[in-house]
Amino acid sequence: MDLKAIAFDLDGTLYPHYMMYLASLGLGLRHPRLVWHFGRVRSEIRRVRPIDDFRAVQARMLAGRMGISEEEARSLIEEKIYTRWEQSLRRLRPYPHLREVLSALAEDGYRLAVLSDFPVLAKLEFLGLDGFWDVAMCTEESGYLKPNPEPFLLLAERLGFVPEQILYVGNSYAYDIVGGHAAGLRTAHLVRRPPKGSIADVSFSTYPELLAWVRGMRSS
Repeated sequence: MDLKAIAFDLDGTLYPHYMMYLASLGLGLRHPRLVWHFGRVRSEIRRVRPIDDFRAVQARMLAGRMGISEEEARSLIEEKIYTRWEQSLRRLRPYPHLREVLSALAEDGYRLAVLSDFPVLAKLEFLGLDGFWDVAMCTEESGYLKPNPEPFLLLAERLGFVPEQILYVGNSYAYDIVGGHAAGLRTAHLVRRPPKGSIADVSFSTYPELLAWVRGMRSS
């Protein structure tokens, strides 16, 4: 089945992960307890099912870990994570050649999308990439984080294609590749050394390599 759309993870995929870590140092130093427990919550919540209200469950889990009220936990997440941390990422820069590759893919007729576990719009603007996307969404909109199938299936629905017509590009093998593959999408792994026995349809280390592979698929 021909590819119709190419979707991308954001953090670590559209820009190098080290940039996020460097930009996040200030928040970690000022609020180490919050950052530690929030990180554990985001790991644990990936295994929670069912979830009826993602942010309420997330706040409840953080409140339990930190010994505070759910209202306090929700306020901390909104102010420190979703607002202040996001603003610390203003100096992000995309991977080399990414802009040119996105333009080429759009010119080739592919619909382009972003699917990330955190809100995407501000970061896309910081990266100067906000004008490329047919769909830009956070997995939380589905009620679940990757590698659960719901985010990928909602993405396919919004793009208007069946999962097999979508290539999902990501840097996390466990979340992006395993999750996308299980939901029926094709997958492309941004990595220097692919894991042994990788289930990704393609592994690549530079964006021109990805473009060449996509164009090779179309001509084959």
